[in-house]
Amino acid sequence: MKKTLVAVAAMAAIAGAHADATISGSIEMGYNTNTANASGVKTTTKSLGDGHANSSLNFNANEDLGGGMKADMQIGFLPIVDKLAGSQTSYQSWVGIEGGFGRIQGGSFADSQANVVFNYDAMGAWGLSKANFAASNWGGYFTSNQLKYSLPTMISGLSANYTKSFGEATAGTKVGDANTYAVGYKAGGFSADYAYTGLQATIGTTTVISNTGVAYDFGVAKVMGLYASQKNGANDAVTGSSYAVSVPFGAAAIAVQSSSATKWLNSSSGAATSVAQTAIDWKVSYALSKRTSVYAMYGNGTGSNGSTTVSTSSSNQKTQLFVLHSF
Repeated sequence: MKKTLVAVAAMAAIAGAHADATISGSIEMGYNTNTANASGVKTTTKSLGDGHANSSLNFNANEDLGGGMKADMQIGFLPIVDKLAGSQTSYQSWVGIEGGFGRIQGGSFADSQANVVFNYDAMGAWGLSKANFAASNWGGYFTSNQLKYSLPTMISGLSANYTKSFGEATAGTKVGDANTYAVGYKAGGFSADYAYTGLQATIGTTTVISNTGVAYDFGVAKVMGLYASQKNGANDAVTGSSYAVSVPFGAAAIAVQSSSATKWLNSSSGAATSVAQTAIDWKVSYALSKRTSVYAMYGNGTGSNGSTTVSTSSSNQKTQLFVLHSF
């Protein structure tokens, strides 16, 4: 539940005395264990904390500018909830302006590739899915130095946007710069989204990334699919897909997801080899209230965990149990 602030000096200084301001966020804490088997060598790691980066503290403000225009902003932090020491990490922070011309947003926030993954990966991108590598390899889900333009709504349910991301590398190189185009459509229980990114990975090398998601909510169950691809210059390429179903049972929900990926490796001699990987993920969640929920996840996969470095002789088993409270 968001708490409306009447007069907070810090927010007023940023957003103006007449702007509406809110504080919101979430805290997540849980137990995570991961067992990796690489070429017969088994390693198990256990941890306690917010392994999904779901904890956040956000300060938001918006203002009606008149004439059908409005401005908004967010300053976000990613709290470290499992340690006394350590600094808080800056999170999604941005400023935007919106009107009949559309919307312009600048700052650090979830990029369009990540938005597709979050909406169509039943595990929220935190399982062993082999189809979420495209977003994670691109910007780590939340990308800095973005300038995004969203078209105004012209057809009901249809959306489109363009994002320019700046790598801020050495002048003239444009390394890290990216252009992303995204379109989406929603009508009733149906939704579909597509995002395409051209990233200047290194001097002379362009990485091309795309994510396509489709879902339909039947009420008694929701089915979804995600297809991802990534091509790194002329050297290698990866494709992956996932298919999932989520079924609600009152305050509880059960989801299962199957995913696979294949990487083609091109050696300097031009010979090509391919490596495949697969995974099955389960998730059970239960809402204790409107703001508090618990969930458990289990994944069993072959190949490296959700990355473009795959191996036929490795496997992962991942078990997670978390509590999430939002305010």
